[in-house]
Amino acid sequence: MFVLQMIPEITFGRHIRVALDVGCGVASFGAYLLQRNVVTLSVAPKDVHENQIQFALERGVPAMVAAFATRRLLYPSQAFDLIHCSRCRINWTRDDGILLLEVNRMLRAGGYFVWAAQPVYKHEEVLEEQWEEMLNLTTRLCWKFLKKDGYIA
Repeated sequence: MFVLQMIPEITFGRHIRVALDVGCGVASFGAYLLQRNVVTLSVAPKDVHENQIQFALERGVPAMVAAFATRRLLYPSQAFDLIHCSRCRINWTRDDGILLLEVNRMLRAGGYFVWAAQPVYKHEEVLEEQWEEMLNLTTRLCWKFLKKDGYIA
């Protein structure tokens, strides 16, 4: 797993026990983590992903269809050790970062937000502006930026 190569102190099944995978597709990341003693809730958007969620559930991976919106999600504060978003197409910085504030609420102190998206790795002007917005917002949230490698930050 590339995240482990980037940040060796992440120990799945020890330091990381509960994860949220946003925009999960067929929940392969959740299945990977489940084999490493990490309970992962995989969440897919409400558009065309119902079949993918059904596939995940049939494989025994906890998954649901939901949407990040301006309302609080049902999960308690500091519930997750790791929140993962890979190509989830969520604009985390919109409306002054209201969606990232919700991630901040659900992420435990010392937890990790792993983001794999075009603003991380593509060098187009609009995407670079989105990357800078993300860095500015996470700095204001007092998050510590650890590493950016390839398509993952």
